[in-house]
Amino acid sequence: MDKIGEQNSFGTWTKYLTIVALATTLTMVNCEKKKADDNTSLFALAALASRGSGAISTATATGTGTRTGTGTTTGTGTGTTTAVSAPSALTYTGSPYSFLQGAAITALSPAVTGTVTDCTSSPTLPAGLSINATTCVISGAPTTVQSAASYTITASNSAGSKTATVSISVTSNGSSWTSRTLPSSQWWNSVTYGNGVFVAVANSPSSVSASSTDGITWTSRTMPSSQSWYTVTYGNGVFVAIVQSSTVAATSPDGITWTQRTLSNQGWTSVTYGNGVFVAVQSGTTAAATSTDGINWTARTLPSAQNWRSVTYGNGLFVAVASGPVTVAASSPDGINWTARTLPNAQDWYSVTYGNGVFVAVSGGAGPSTTAASSTDGINWTARTLPSNQNWNSVAYGNGIFVAVAAGTTTAGAASTDGINWTARTLPSSQAWTSLTYGNGIFVAVSNGPSTVGASSP
Repeated sequence: MDKIGEQNSFGTWTKYLTIVALATTLTMVNCEKKKADDNTSLFALAALASRGSGAISTATATGTGTRTGTGTTTGTGTGTTTAVSAPSALTYTGSPYSFLQGAAITALSPAVTGTVTDCTSSPTLPAGLSINATTCVISGAPTTVQSAASYTITASNSAGSKTATVSISVTSNGSSWTSRTLPSSQWWNSVTYGNGVFVAVANSPSSVSASSTDGITWTSRTMPSSQSWYTVTYGNGVFVAIVQSSTVAATSPDGITWTQRTLSNQGWTSVTYGNGVFVAVQSGTTAAATSTDGINWTARTLPSAQNWRSVTYGNGLFVAVASGPVTVAASSPDGINWTARTLPNAQDWYSVTYGNGVFVAVSGGAGPSTTAASSTDGINWTARTLPSNQNWNSVAYGNGIFVAVAAGTTTAGAASTDGINWTARTLPSSQAWTSLTYGNGIFVAVSNGPSTVGASSP
């Protein structure tokens, strides 16, 4: 063998022995690594013969290695994946909710913990309301009146779901009215609500009253005597009715059984209850009266002799208005001590009520008018405009809305959420609508004529 061949043969053996040594060393290292449960293997790769340089090429890989050829190594790495957790909390604050028909609600934004990809309601939310598919926010303006109903809201993602239950009712905005029938043809003059019962009394004279638990189906009741029963209210567990043309009054715990009582005077036109006291006002004099129980009455004095037509209570204050036409009103913190107030213009102010932080008075009981007035304190008043020229006879407040009805044989009504801006409404038939009240989620109106016609909304 020549020297060149010997050198090549020696070099080949040297390379071979070097590779064997490296492989042995790496095998030992890998075994030591496995003892420590370490999945990292080290590979030293040599590519020698074909290049004839004697150079050793090494590569380091993380993971599971596969030798695929002359000095090439491929590796498969191990990645980290974050697991998705199901929503762990879903809370709506404020349930049960009561919304006004046709009015946009303040969006209900729940507190949610976790990622949400879908929100649903079962059953479907009331018409006009919707739920955001990823935030679970409930919004919209309900269009249909309904009693309280429960809705299960489900917030979910691929890992699971969380539920919450809300209760929603929708009350009438006075836009839809249905005719009802009272038990007999009377001059129905006043209606009120208390203790789950609507009660109506009749004028000119009569011993008939009526009661209803729903404002739809009415039952005839008997008053203690035949009188011109002019006004009725409820407070402190008792109904109180007062006669205009005599000293007679009556009380009832249930609107069914009545007991006659006595007032000191006559000409009474309105009675209300507030802060533990019944207060009555009289037409054509300075006379008022107070009672804590509706049985025993004490004479009080209003600031001036007026045709006092209506009295109400709200925000710690009694407020009375008069017809004439006049600008006269009065206020009292206790029904005993009264102070004269001034309405914005001279009208026949026939009815006053309180709701949502506002006193509202309407005029026209003795002659058509478009004038109303509102006050946040019962002292300072601002003129407002009703939607049509009518004998506005009664105004009431319930669940976010003021509703007014008119006498003078008409279908005219009006509604307002703030006592400032009014919208025309239509009663079910042309009647002399004399009185209006709110209770148990509905407005109820009565008429005289005489008449058997009442109405409820919805």
